[in-house]
Amino acid sequence: MMQLFNRKYMMWGLVVSFLLCPYFLMGQTALKSVLEKDSILIGDQVWWSMTLPKDVWKEKEIETVVFPEPPFEIMQGVEGLSSLQLDSLLHKKRLEGIQAKLLITSFDSGAYRLPHMPLYLKKQDGTIDTLWFEGPDLYVNTIPIDTASFEPYGIKPQMRYPITWKEIISIVGIVLLVTAVVVLLIYVVKRRKANRSVFADLKPEDPPHTAALKVLHAIKEQELWKKQKAKPYYTLLTDTIRLYLKGRWDIQAMEQTSTEMLDSLREKSREDTLLTEEAIKSLSSMLMRGDLAKFAKYAPEDHENVDSLDSAIRFVTLTTYVF
Repeated sequence: MMQLFNRKYMMWGLVVSFLLCPYFLMGQTALKSVLEKDSILIGDQVWWSMTLPKDVWKEKEIETVVFPEPPFEIMQGVEGLSSLQLDSLLHKKRLEGIQAKLLITSFDSGAYRLPHMPLYLKKQDGTIDTLWFEGPDLYVNTIPIDTASFEPYGIKPQMRYPITWKEIISIVGIVLLVTAVVVLLIYVVKRRKANRSVFADLKPEDPPHTAALKVLHAIKEQELWKKQKAKPYYTLLTDTIRLYLKGRWDIQAMEQTSTEMLDSLREKSREDTLLTEEAIKSLSSMLMRGDLAKFAKYAPEDHENVDSLDSAIRFVTLTTYVF
């Protein structure tokens, strides 16, 4: 695990190393190091990378790499901003070397020849070996000045390229797609509000008199009074009339008694001339006979059942509204 020596001790060691660098290198070849980019603007930051070869790392049995903590001055005008960061270089999951990185910056423009950088390698036996890396060139540029106004040049506008046919087709396609989606949504909303199917017209509902007459004629053709007992037969007959009253005059007949239905019809007769007293009386006799069959266990004769059905048909026919 990497550990740091005493910061004060390391700072003095680094200073002395820089001063004595030429003498140390007389019998030792410095390794190459590289900058992430060799040219920066004032205040920009750049990574300085040094690679420890695999053979050096293994043969020297290195335990740690010692380096001072930031910030510190590398040379006049160039400052180190980060601690030394180490990363393993692997090839097919095998260690090929160790890369050391240092973040540096400069706040003075000019060309700098970075000094040789020493890395202190602490071996397992406690001794320290030094590995030197050749300092690369760093160019620090300032913001260009307009000599006419002595002000920094403004930011250049974004470069514009001519629009291609491919871009035009893409834009037109997107516009058409969005338009189609909007039109489809409007179409669906309108169909729903009109209670119509989205993709096909629903079969129009029969008007109230047509629906009622269909049921009443079916009862008559099948002679249901002969196949059913009086109670279910009159229940079907009166419910058909109740639905007709609801659809024709919006009378809540399903919740009303026979007497209440007749009273509601007489009130509606003031506005509807088709609701004559004759029509109401024909319905009244059928409703009265139905109440006796459903609630008093009365068993009407066949001719009475036929007469009740004919009264219901006559009532619907007399009150049919002709458009």
